[in-house]
Amino acid sequence: MARSAAAKSPRSSARERFVAMTAKLMSRRGYAGTGLNEIVEKSGAPKGSLYHYFPAGKEQLAAAAVAWASARFMATLRDELAGSATVAEAMGNLAETIAGWLEASKFRDGSPLTIVAVETGPFIEPLRLACDAGYRDWADAIADALRAEGRKPAEAADLALLAVTSLEGAVILARTQHSAEPLRQIGRLLKRSLK
Repeated sequence: MARSAAAKSPRSSARERFVAMTAKLMSRRGYAGTGLNEIVEKSGAPKGSLYHYFPAGKEQLAAAAVAWASARFMATLRDELAGSATVAEAMGNLAETIAGWLEASKFRDGSPLTIVAVETGPFIEPLRLACDAGYRDWADAIADALRAEGRKPAEAADLALLAVTSLEGAVILARTQHSAEPLRQIGRLLKRSLK
């Protein structure tokens, strides 16, 4: 779901291009379906620099891509929280933004965190940890905003978990159904639930 401007910018470093392209490819096909040769080819970065930046190989590169995608989404989340009157409104707007991303990609792109977490979580610890950190950051940002609205810490944490899991689940349903309606419906439900 993250936009990958670094993958196309000639000014970005080879490392940035590898990371951005890996995030993009994993958002479509997951970890196993993303090969190093394709990453090199589509990033336009020199092949020889791949192991310079990622000496531990694909696993290290994928963990960096998950962290990059998470940070890009976090920037969008923070923008929505800052630009909305309430957290409820921000979550509705965020669901609409994600719906637009999915529609623009013809439902090919998803969340690299979700795909990678489901695919590799039990087997590749660095990727599990990278996905966990991303989800925690998103939930913490939402919980912080809810506390600022006067919610008690435990309630804010519960509602933040509800928001993150609802949005990620709606992405899966939207891709499965080739329709953004699950996201739009979750946006409406979150707006009501977080009031």
